[in-house]
Amino acid sequence: MNLPDGGPAFPQPHYETSDDEGNPTTLWTGMSLRDWFAGLALAGIKLHAKSDFVTGVELDDAARQVAIGAYAVADAMLKKREAQP
Repeated sequence: MNLPDGGPAFPQPHYETSDDEGNPTTLWTGMSLRDWFAGLALAGIKLHAKSDFVTGVELDDAARQVAIGAYAVADAMLKKREAQP
């Protein structure tokens, strides 16, 4: 499965349903692999952050930058994963 978000991190049995026009669709539940990787990166960022990490920076700005960094790591992990044979 080659999805931009890596597909489901913990795949659950999928089920079929249909849209308003009767076309079958497959639904997956749970978080994406991209979200899982970002969460793992976030844990690593938190463990390595200095206590004065947000000194002089608005908390919202700091949180936004950390989130951007975590998803950048997740995207790099997905890209590397796709390159594997």
